[in-house]
Amino acid sequence: MPVPQLPIEALWVFLAFILLGICYIAVRDLRQRRVIRRWVDSVEAASKERKLLHFPEARRLLQDAMVLSDRLRDRWRIRAYTLGEIAAVARAEGSYPEAERLWREVLAIREKFNGPSSPETAMASSNLAMVLDDAGKHIEAEPLHRRAVNHLQQTPGMASVAANCMNSYARCLHHLGRTAEAGDLYRWSLALAPLAGADTSFEPTASMNNLAVIMNNTARYPEAEALHRQVLEMRRQQSGEESLRVSDSLTNLASVKLRQGDYDEADELIAKAKEIRDSQLPEDHPTRLSALNNKAVVLYKHGRYTEAAALHGEVLVARERILGPDHPDLASSLMNLGMAQSALGRQQEAETHLNRALAITRAALGESHSKVADLLTNLAAVYTKQDRLAESLALHERALRIREAAYGPEHPLAAASLGNIAVLDLSQGRYEDAIQRFGRALAIGEKTQGAEHPEQAQRLSNIAIAYRELGEHQNAARAAAQALRIREARLKPGHRDIATSWMNLANIRIDQQHYVEAEELLEKALSAFRQALGDDHEYCAVCLSNLGNLQLQQKQLEAADSCLVQSLAIHDKANGGASLLASAAINRLGDIRLEQSRLAEADALLTKSLEIREARLPREHPHLALSLYSLGRLRQLQGRAADSEALYEKALAIRAAALPPDHPDTAKLLEDYASLLEANARVAEAGELAARARAARESHAARESAAG
Repeated sequence: MPVPQLPIEALWVFLAFILLGICYIAVRDLRQRRVIRRWVDSVEAASKERKLLHFPEARRLLQDAMVLSDRLRDRWRIRAYTLGEIAAVARAEGSYPEAERLWREVLAIREKFNGPSSPETAMASSNLAMVLDDAGKHIEAEPLHRRAVNHLQQTPGMASVAANCMNSYARCLHHLGRTAEAGDLYRWSLALAPLAGADTSFEPTASMNNLAVIMNNTARYPEAEALHRQVLEMRRQQSGEESLRVSDSLTNLASVKLRQGDYDEADELIAKAKEIRDSQLPEDHPTRLSALNNKAVVLYKHGRYTEAAALHGEVLVARERILGPDHPDLASSLMNLGMAQSALGRQQEAETHLNRALAITRAALGESHSKVADLLTNLAAVYTKQDRLAESLALHERALRIREAAYGPEHPLAAASLGNIAVLDLSQGRYEDAIQRFGRALAIGEKTQGAEHPEQAQRLSNIAIAYRELGEHQNAARAAAQALRIREARLKPGHRDIATSWMNLANIRIDQQHYVEAEELLEKALSAFRQALGDDHEYCAVCLSNLGNLQLQQKQLEAADSCLVQSLAIHDKANGGASLLASAAINRLGDIRLEQSRLAEADALLTKSLEIREARLPREHPHLALSLYSLGRLRQLQGRAADSEALYEKALAIRAAALPPDHPDTAKLLEDYASLLEANARVAEAGELAARARAARESHAARESAAG
């Protein structure tokens, strides 16, 4: 049977359809290639604009790329890549919520189409985790980083990508306080660098820089400085003097110099980093705000607290608007502002800001993070200034436990906490304990920070106070003079801490009856306090009280009266005149009223001083003995011999338990007690007490001579 034949016309139609199909495919592929080329050009141009920090133009180009992606096959793949590029722009702008939303979308696409274990999914996971870190969500970021690193380590040919992801994971761990693990990962990422071969996407300076940050945090300052300087030079060669990466290195090097107590060089480095960031970033960019924060930190170190507080307040407002109310950087601003307010005597405001910062930090980083310890320390300092000594001690002890767990017992931060607890020993009259703790802190500080660090000066200054309270004036003078020498060498003229050293040394000179030198020191200190802190600051009140004491010792009653009245006016304004510092001025003014025979006024003042001290101090505190002794003298002048004797006995018992037996205050008390007994015909007892007083004075003079 013959095969049917198609008509020639049908054959031509069939061939035409085939030809049209081929042409359609060719045209379609050509159009696809053109669209792909335009998409690639848009994405590449956007990447260049992003690196040049031309963010609006980068966004415009990427929006064009998104429109083009809808016209391409494998649209999901192109869309995921484009969304990732937009997210990169958002992150570079500091728009972390937008970047987070975009990377979550990319990750969902990659998991659906590439699979949960693919390299593309791992990289999306890492990028999302980095944005979460930027947003302060380190706890949420950590498992995403871990997932990415685990997958990429098992993928051949991905050494460079794995190294970058390890570096990012290490940064997250460092933020979480897992410093040892972070350091291991940084070193591991650097070890992968040779495996990257010709792949230049891995930048070893990032891991080197971050490793140096860990060295700084773990008090390996010389190593940290050397590595930061190496990275700085590498970045200058790679990116130029004015690059943002150079500004990062300048900032990190400044952080080392701050830890080393070299505030002038830190100031110069921070100023240069800020200049670079200001010239290249939008005004409210988080990185630019960090530069402004760093400037405020240096102002605080220089003792310029009013300027520091104003700048920290400015950064705080901007960070809350841009980063939201729960970001750890906001907590840092709250802490820094609180510290500046506390230095200015604004304790209630400081407490409010520090408590808010503490809540944010605990929620973001956990209860045992080192930044929690920093906040506990600063809040405790506020409590100390408010005479809330038991609460302060509890916070300082908690901070010490956190710091020793995080860094070990030989770290400068552990030394700082030991010093803070020693300050409370000092405040509660445990002078020997205070000296022991300060000595331990000094030993750690000398080993890790060097003997000339400003924090060592603070410890020496406090040891001097403890020695003075014990009547060891030569030892006190040596420690105070050493603290002053360090401060005058390391701090700018007019700094509050230099004035504090002048005042502390002056108090020792008063005890030694070197009145001319004491007056010169106190006048300088008062002028510096007024200039640095304002006329109504409590430091001015304390200095006026000490100046009044100097004049009282020289029987210059009118001048002493004027100084103490001024002192109490400031105390009344600062805290209602009910602080422990105010109680000292009240007691001294009461002593003046005794000398002026204004006994009713003296009674009211001395009773008030005793009430304040009894409410805030342990029953065995030597400062209670000061009030009891003054009240004993008053009762003696009032002819109330029995009451006077009871007060003298109580004061003597406190001093016998808390102070050396040859303390000058004890000798003076014994002399006045003997006078009381003699006036009441108890001659034998009076003679015994007078003999004890002479023996105490001779013993003290011999001890001071030997110490000198």
